[in-house]
Amino acid sequence: MHEYPIDPLQFFSFVISTILLITMPHTAMAIDEIIFHNGDRISGAVVRMDKSVLQLKTEYAGTLFIAWDSISGISSDSPMRILMKEGGARTVMSITAENRNSIQAINPEAWQTGDGHLFKGEAAMSLNIDRGNTRQEEADLDLAMEWRHLNHRIKLQSELEYDTAENEKTTDRWFILAKYDNIVSSLRYYGGKVSYKTDRIADLNLRLTAGPYLGIQFINRPTTKLSTEFGVDGVKESFDALPENTYLAGSWSLDFSHTIIDDALQFYHRQKGLANVNNLNGVVLDTWTGLKIPIRGGFSTSAELKAEYSGDALAGIDPWDLAYRLKFGYLW
Repeated sequence: MHEYPIDPLQFFSFVISTILLITMPHTAMAIDEIIFHNGDRISGAVVRMDKSVLQLKTEYAGTLFIAWDSISGISSDSPMRILMKEGGARTVMSITAENRNSIQAINPEAWQTGDGHLFKGEAAMSLNIDRGNTRQEEADLDLAMEWRHLNHRIKLQSELEYDTAENEKTTDRWFILAKYDNIVSSLRYYGGKVSYKTDRIADLNLRLTAGPYLGIQFINRPTTKLSTEFGVDGVKESFDALPENTYLAGSWSLDFSHTIIDDALQFYHRQKGLANVNNLNGVVLDTWTGLKIPIRGGFSTSAELKAEYSGDALAGIDPWDLAYRLKFGYLW
């Protein structure tokens, strides 16, 4: 028979580990029961509900995203903070078929209840330097920021394009847009905007627009978003070769995005336009279409086609301007 000497240090460590394992409190996932209209039930931990989608964390299938319209009620073993559609927040232990339609959000963020603010943004850059047979430099910078508090939303968007070839400017374009939205419901909002644009290569020194609009949020799910806006703008344009032009225009915009592969691939399309009410041939259109690939830590890369159309372009200037860009961005 072989005898194995006991190491006092190993024995002491074993005893301490056993005591800690026995006495240490065990944390278990909160048990919330989701009741569907058809009577089915599933359990998990409610993370939050917003934009008519409930997030439920489960041990057997990860995080589930469930349409709020399919849910009849929720019973919970821990308090839930709910935000009511008519305003105000309260704490409840259950949600029933009688009060579910009056709930806007479960476990809302601080900016939704008025206790804080939301600030987020995205910056992207495209840079190309060619020192081969042709000396060419391209620099494109995009910046978008959003601030939220209760039903108030402010958006800022800016864009800079500056390209040279053989030390001669081929693109010199600025664009700045500021918007304020008052969100009436999950479907409708209204607001006002002001924008400034210059394109010196196309002989546009200034295009200043300002006016109100109405917005409709058709889809606002985590994976798919679709909104559009219609308004009336006052427009002021200044050119080098033409006299100053002031007119009234109908304006519109469209913003669409869809996640093709979760955390891997997203398609997006944005569009904004102006139509001179006195000259429908003078339509101005800007579109951005691309595929975005999230990386890590808020970083992303995207391949984008930007198309601009100016129906009132001067003679000898192509009304269409196309740019293919590979961008690198950061989201915060």
